Amino acid sequence: MKKKLISLAMLVTVFAMQVVGVSAASKTTTMAASGAAQGKYDVQAMSQSEIADVAKVNQTAADLIKDVNAGTKTLNDIAKAESSIASDLAGESLVTAFMDVTPINGGVQLADGRYQVTLSVPALTKGMTDVKVLHFSTKRNVWEVITPSNVDLNNKELTFEVQDLSPIAIIAKVNASQAVTNTAGTSPKTGVDSTNTVPFAGAAVVLLGAAAVVAFRKKNA
Repeated sequence: MKKKLISLAMLVTVFAMQVVGVSAASKTTTMAASGAAQGKYDVQAMSQSEIADVAKVNQTAADLIKDVNAGTKTLNDIAKAESSIASDLAGESLVTAFMDVTPINGGVQLADGRYQVTLSVPALTKGMTDVKVLHFSTKRNVWEVITPSNVDLNNKELTFEVQDLSPIAIIAKVNASQAVTNTAGTSPKTGVDSTNTVPFAGAAVVLLGAAAVVAFRKKNA
């Protein structure tokens, strides 16, 4: 009997690992290099050290990026701090958090020296228009809004060209029924924070384990 209970516990544990693993992936996988850019760029969540690198150039920009990613500030706060791009941000919503994009072995460079980047952005949906790239250049100490050279909503990809690479976020005009509610780990379609799936996953595991034990006891009664 003890061996059977241990086997049941192991099955429940495996199930728990799979559920939590899926939840974690949905939280972190917000952008990735794709197409010709795959293997040419490293796309990572903004770490404390990367925020510190931005702060060396512009403390205000670093604070904004950190706070926007934390969900305590919005695009409106960036627009207020940087009037030069305020009109470009009007009516836009964040599709992704700010992430750091760095070239690998020179990336993909055009004849004029600009980088060409193609990203897979799972959060892109057909309800979005005016998709753009919000970029803070640590090299030039400037905010800029870049219009992509190509946006493929069906395949959830976009391609853009940029003079230098630093933190970027994807923004767009979003249909009200697909509103983005925060900056990180959020589905623009549902507005549901993917981190909320973890408690439910845990509850499901507990219920599954309890059901297995009850079924076992009934079988051996």
